[in-house]
Amino acid sequence: MSQIRDIYTGFKNLFTGKETINEKKRLSICAKCPHLKKSKRCAKCGCYMPAKVKAPMARCPIGKW
Repeated sequence: MSQIRDIYTGFKNLFTGKETINEKKRLSICAKCPHLKKSKRCAKCGCYMPAKVKAPMARCPIGKW
């Protein structure tokens, strides 16, 4: 259930433009990751990263954040 909550929270924060703590740091880490696709999706978890980084409780599938 927490993964569904994270997805909802991330997209809600993305669409409303709410900035969250560590969002920019997380996104900069993802930008350097070889698993990030051009579509801004993670090849490991399949998540759309601009939304996932805005979910405070979400975690990187390979432990980078």
